[in-house]
Amino acid sequence: MKNKDYLYLDHAASTPMRKAAITEYVNAESFGFANSSGGHKLSRDSKNLLEDSREKIASLLDVAPGEIIFTSGGTEADNWTIKSLFTSTKLDENLVTSNIEHEAVLASAEWVSSLGHKVNYAKSNNEGLVEEDEFLDHVNEKTIVASLMWGNNETGVIQPISQISKALKSANESTLFHSDVVQGIISENINFHNSGIESAAISAHKIGGPKGVGAMFINNKYKLPSFFHGGKQELERRAGTVDVPGIASFAAALEEQQNKFDDEVGMMKEEREIFEDKLKNSLEVVIVGDSIDRLPHISNIQFADINSEVLLIELDLNGLGVSRGSACASGAQKPSHVLEAMNVDEKFINNHLRFSFGWSNQKGDGSKAADIVIKAVQGMK
Repeated sequence: MKNKDYLYLDHAASTPMRKAAITEYVNAESFGFANSSGGHKLSRDSKNLLEDSREKIASLLDVAPGEIIFTSGGTEADNWTIKSLFTSTKLDENLVTSNIEHEAVLASAEWVSSLGHKVNYAKSNNEGLVEEDEFLDHVNEKTIVASLMWGNNETGVIQPISQISKALKSANESTLFHSDVVQGIISENINFHNSGIESAAISAHKIGGPKGVGAMFINNKYKLPSFFHGGKQELERRAGTVDVPGIASFAAALEEQQNKFDDEVGMMKEEREIFEDKLKNSLEVVIVGDSIDRLPHISNIQFADINSEVLLIELDLNGLGVSRGSACASGAQKPSHVLEAMNVDEKFINNHLRFSFGWSNQKGDGSKAADIVIKAVQGMK
């Protein structure tokens, strides 16, 4: 089966690169291949391209250029913010996060705990929502970092970020509020400053850019300790030779995504609605978060009496690519920690698949995907 005949609904894991991003990468590699930290003309060309890309991304996100630090992706940005402020020996300081976070946040929290610091986990309700009071109940005068994702990567459920961020400062003005917006930025208009986010993780490959490139937004009032050491790159905050072509490609992808935002997100939402409606009318399914706000591109479906791993293989053989949940946990052979946090019954916790739409989908993909799923499920009965 050729790729063009394969229906891809796993954009929450990664998206294909946009043509504009590929073109920019090739052009940038030709023009800006030199080390941007050097002192000769070609290095200056590379440095100029780097800073032009930083300014473009900052402008598109409505932040200052100095508030964008380029990273290898969302995982690094999550690790950087959460870990870097817990390097002191003040063991009475604490971190507040939730039990539905991406593995990058949860693993960073475990590292913080291993140092002897307290980590407080706010619990989600059965719909996958971390309610404001539940989160804030864990914040106190010793909380130096609080982290809550914008929208969940497995269920798409949107968290009350703006409400929590405002109330958080009343509880502890000095707490840094971090949010993993890797999924949120795909299909939500996010203004970091207006929503009270002071640090955020962003990944290029979720919006049609290259893999291995991302950014950390960090409010100018903070200067986090360096996470990597060995050089003065990235505004003296991150050592290592900068991937200028990758960053230029990231900027091109973000520019196209923002310019086409309404059309692309409208398409994702429409195709998801068609997909879900068709499944509900033909199969016994539960749509996670169906009654509350979700990211428009994610659909987490529970199938009655169908093992998701078996169904995933069947769909793959029939030309539909989806996932069981987070790509970072794929192959783990254990139930989703997000579904566990939502108290999904053990009888159904392995009956879920995540379908995620993206910029490269087209009109009709929702209906086509539903037909493939319905045929596969009925054939397994």
